[in-house]
Amino acid sequence: MKLGRRFIGADINLGAIQTTTKRLIKVGNELQPSLTDENIKYTGFEVYNVNNYDFFRNPIEARDLIIQALEIQPFEQSNVWDGEKDGRMVKIMPVNRIATKADLEELKANLPYKTYEKRKEENPSQPVEKITIVCMGHEPDLAASLQKELSDYKLDIEIVDILRDKSELELKREAEAEVVREGGKLVIRAFYPMNLLQKLSLQKEYVEDWRQLVESIMIDWNYDGVVMQPAVTDIPDKKSLVLGVYDIPDDAGTIKVKITDLLSESLEVEV
Repeated sequence: MKLGRRFIGADINLGAIQTTTKRLIKVGNELQPSLTDENIKYTGFEVYNVNNYDFFRNPIEARDLIIQALEIQPFEQSNVWDGEKDGRMVKIMPVNRIATKADLEELKANLPYKTYEKRKEENPSQPVEKITIVCMGHEPDLAASLQKELSDYKLDIEIVDILRDKSELELKREAEAEVVREGGKLVIRAFYPMNLLQKLSLQKEYVEDWRQLVESIMIDWNYDGVVMQPAVTDIPDKKSLVLGVYDIPDDAGTIKVKITDLLSESLEVEV
């Protein structure tokens, strides 16, 4: 930015993205007074989520979301299967990348082969196992590869691709917030991150202050309807909470607020 170059950056860590955003905003503000027709600097930028990163940021959360969305009966103690659904054994592959044949190695190493031998002997014409593999994209020959590697046994293998079937899954509920202008201040009266609240309810945890649910708040005082350029980045440390009340500048126009909860899910509202 200081050299007047356009740039692209990438990081899978949300905290790193927020820190970089904060620093770029600071540099952009420092460069603003020196900008002229001859001294051109690109001080604006946008942050994008790619490859459905907003869908499954946290692999542990992703597994729980898949189990709930697909109505899978989870297995807590199994080192082979994640659960069972409609008589099929379910294996959830890593969801932060596409599944490859290499990901099948752990599954193949832990299959109950003695049980399969017994089932094969008792019913040679029937599959020894009905398997559902859930993944976030996959190599096209994934199922065929597993069947080939286990050619001694008849298997019924099904692939459920979350990227392809995402629209059919009800994994998220939209967050809600009450954000108002009051006497020269921007006030966030309440914030309801529905997915996080549902999780806390299942764990029977009680929250006294909505700010306990918030990871960060970003505010653009003059949102142009296209690119959000936060002038306020409220990211508290572990021992404190976001402010929730902010002084509105005299030259403020359309205000856009981005609230990110502890699950790293964000809500954007205009005031």
